[in-house]
Amino acid sequence: MSSLLYTLRDKLADPAIPWRSVILAVVVSVELWESWVAGRQRPYLSPVLHPRIPSVLAPYLPSDSQETYQKSQAYARDKLNFASVLSFVDVLETLILLGGIAAPVLAYLGFSAGGSGWSLLKGLWDVSERLPFAKCGEIWHSCAFLVLTTVISTVLSVPKEYYRNFVLEEKHGFNKMTRSTFVKDQVKGLAVSLVITTPLVAGIIKIIHWAGQDAILRIVTWAIVFIFVFQIFMLVVYPYAIMPLFNKFTPLPTDSPFYAPTKELADKLSFPLSKIWVIDGSIRSSHSNAFFMGVPGLPKHIVLYDTLLERSSPAEVEAILAHELGHWKGMHIVYLLFTSLVQVAFSLATFTLFLTNRPLLSAFGFHSYTPSYSTEALPEKFTHLLPPSSGPTIIALMLASMLFSPLSSVLKFVSNFISRQLEYDADAFAAKLGDSYAKNLKKGLVSIHEKNLSLYDVDPLYSAYNYTHPTLVERLGALDAKLGDKAGKAE
Repeated sequence: MSSLLYTLRDKLADPAIPWRSVILAVVVSVELWESWVAGRQRPYLSPVLHPRIPSVLAPYLPSDSQETYQKSQAYARDKLNFASVLSFVDVLETLILLGGIAAPVLAYLGFSAGGSGWSLLKGLWDVSERLPFAKCGEIWHSCAFLVLTTVISTVLSVPKEYYRNFVLEEKHGFNKMTRSTFVKDQVKGLAVSLVITTPLVAGIIKIIHWAGQDAILRIVTWAIVFIFVFQIFMLVVYPYAIMPLFNKFTPLPTDSPFYAPTKELADKLSFPLSKIWVIDGSIRSSHSNAFFMGVPGLPKHIVLYDTLLERSSPAEVEAILAHELGHWKGMHIVYLLFTSLVQVAFSLATFTLFLTNRPLLSAFGFHSYTPSYSTEALPEKFTHLLPPSSGPTIIALMLASMLFSPLSSVLKFVSNFISRQLEYDADAFAAKLGDSYAKNLKKGLVSIHEKNLSLYDVDPLYSAYNYTHPTLVERLGALDAKLGDKAGKAE
């Protein structure tokens, strides 16, 4: 296996490969693919082509659901149109980043912006070198580059997010966010992003330096171990240190009509419940949700959105929680961690093929690069693995991720398929608790669907590519099939 990877790496380092053209073509091709998939969904949003609720859903819905159906179509149309514009803008930004059209501006500001194959990516790398801590080695320079690009990305995203919340969501009655909360969220989000991604990227680069850029299997093995530990750490830290930065958690009062059914369900399933929390999701949106949090083997917490409690009956919330606890009983978090690590391993193996690819880096202006980190501390048996002037590791990883974006699209189908199977499994778990759970789960799903103006009618390919959950039709059908209860439809 390793010899095959080394052979492939050497072939990919052929100077005759026009890497700039290849990556730009890949970026545009992925955009065209996703636009085509989105285009398949548009007929389902047309009040002319799909004027009425799908007949298979009609028995489950209240008699006045036709109006809600039309509202859901309008909401979905606006979201799809906005997503299409965002996708086009993102591609345009990528083309500018990889192209040389910003060279005159950077040159005017006094930064090096010339030479064959120059790109804005190279310009930003040069700019980041002027940050105070960037002189301390490649890892610090990479962190400076990450800070710079993350800040720029956040600034560019502010108008998009503002439109999403205060125009699109507001138009359809979902936005509850104030402009003050919006600004605070942007600042907090930027800080959290830097706190999480900077040590992660620094750790991966450190592993590559330690293992040697040529040691593919060594890099993949230790990087997977590092990422796994990092994921476990985030599972512990995120609910307790990060989520409270954005939302207020309030203990569910013991005299609430939702408390006793929730506690009894947890006891019935031997769920290690510590506390039941209500989260103030209503300060941002009227969308609703419920979930549990906690690391396997330790006490757990159940979290209910205040919007869910306002719109659902205690029996429906209990059934929805039975679904969520089905994820716990089935150890779905462990499965998802494992599948994510498999994807990470595959991605790392492909990324390492380009760590020493000088033609790839030269195509974007990185013609010569002497690593600023010291190799003197490395054991002598590893120093020969460090090829000179190979290029910044973080840049090679970025370019490789763009190059393999079509592969990411394929993996998206796979990860969505796995996620959807786990959702079916959790639904089946709730149904096995009794007919009342199955019927109330169906009612709860329909209620959430209606209140969130989620789509009733979805193109199969669009759903497979974009949805981590089965559609409402699929979930209701699976519940009926599991029960053998074709008559168990909403009264």
